[in-house]
Amino acid sequence: MTLIHPSVTVGGSGDPDDVGVLIDGVITAGSGPEMKLENRRDGSVLARVSSAGPAEVASAYAAAATEAPRWAALGPAGRAEVLHRAAGLFRERAELLAPIISAEMGKPASEATVEVAKGAAVLDYYAELGYRRLGATFSTDADEDVFTLIEPLGVVALITPWNFPFTIPIRKLSAALAAGNAVVFKPSADAAVTGLTIAATLLDAGVPAGLLHAVVGSIPVIEEALLTDPRLHGVSLTGSYEAAAAIRRRLPVQVPFQAELGGKNTIVVWADAKLDKAVDVIVASSFRNNGQICTAAGRLLVHDAVHEDLLALLTRRLEAMTENSGADQLGILVSDDEAERVEGYVKLAEQSGSEVVRPDPGGWNTDRVAPALLVDPAAGPLTSDEIFGPVVTFERIRTLAEAIESANATAYGLTSGIVTEDIAVARRFWQGSDAGTVKVNAPLTGIPFHVPFEGYGRSGAGWAEGGEASLDFFTRTKTVYLRS
Repeated sequence: MTLIHPSVTVGGSGDPDDVGVLIDGVITAGSGPEMKLENRRDGSVLARVSSAGPAEVASAYAAAATEAPRWAALGPAGRAEVLHRAAGLFRERAELLAPIISAEMGKPASEATVEVAKGAAVLDYYAELGYRRLGATFSTDADEDVFTLIEPLGVVALITPWNFPFTIPIRKLSAALAAGNAVVFKPSADAAVTGLTIAATLLDAGVPAGLLHAVVGSIPVIEEALLTDPRLHGVSLTGSYEAAAAIRRRLPVQVPFQAELGGKNTIVVWADAKLDKAVDVIVASSFRNNGQICTAAGRLLVHDAVHEDLLALLTRRLEAMTENSGADQLGILVSDDEAERVEGYVKLAEQSGSEVVRPDPGGWNTDRVAPALLVDPAAGPLTSDEIFGPVVTFERIRTLAEAIESANATAYGLTSGIVTEDIAVARRFWQGSDAGTVKVNAPLTGIPFHVPFEGYGRSGAGWAEGGEASLDFFTRTKTVYLRS
């Protein structure tokens, strides 16, 4: 069984690869069920994955626990050297990685290439940030010195999704490794080859074989082994609220848990907005990556004074899209099941009498969902569910208080935004918005990796992610009192 970067079939020719799990530096067949990964571009079988079972997860924890103290003792300089080398390897292999990412989850290869480049930058960033994890000293009334030491958690589990199969894993891996931890990495089964390639490349860069393991598998099969192992010291998840709730129920109370979850994100377009700017912000926020972004805008709250004009401009922008241009701009949804689920929301809008604006009234083919604007829908699933596709509601508001109340009328609180030329209006909005990130005149998608990113409500749990906040999660503080 091999995992050699150039061997993965992405062009529909040749036999699919057999891949498994990466344990202690070796790609081996797992004891879990076989999974088949489909090439989203042509429907061929991209890879056959022998997934992990509980035995492989236990082996990963055993090796990680043994290696963790040595990696922690290496210090920030030694760890930085490895992470910088990994960044260079990923840049060298970008042309091999991008087609794999595109084939697995459907995004355009050009966007996948950008994703790899951003991931390499993240590695360089955390390599340097590791030097800054310094303790503090304190004065007391007693004859003693008090100081703190910043230590790694130990062995951590990282659980990542398919929508950004490179940058999200790299963001977690970079911070966890820079802080001195060992890692059991569970990539999405829909991005298994990307995840395994990430792990293999990190080992190529010098991460010790026993320190990093990749277990591709079904959560129902490996959940207990993954979440209840006594050698586990922290879990970081990017995924759904339901996944986070299930993890919370299984995790021992002493194990820290970081979760970046979904969102039902809103953009308010105020009466004074420049409408061309508003259209650009909306298209970038709602349709990039086919709406498969946790920060994507799912609701538009449009002031009554510009409702009709903005709708006309957006209609023209959508009507200009074709299935071919959509393939370049938006990509393909990750699976036929996801495409069918997203189309279900469009059908619900049509059945309930909402106007539906699309490039093609009948939609596109099954796996390439056409963008859809659902005009003035009834309150319910269309305005409350995270659709996670290129579908956005277009709703009318008349006052800022109404806009804030409506934007906050959701269980989620990840991102929100407003398009306005009035700083006082913008300020009132960001003060009233119950979301962890608020943007003014800017797309909701695109969160810089060095900036803290935290979800409120059902959009997050435990800790912020990004920048130094990630290192805060992956470390613990020891306080030392010294008397002579």
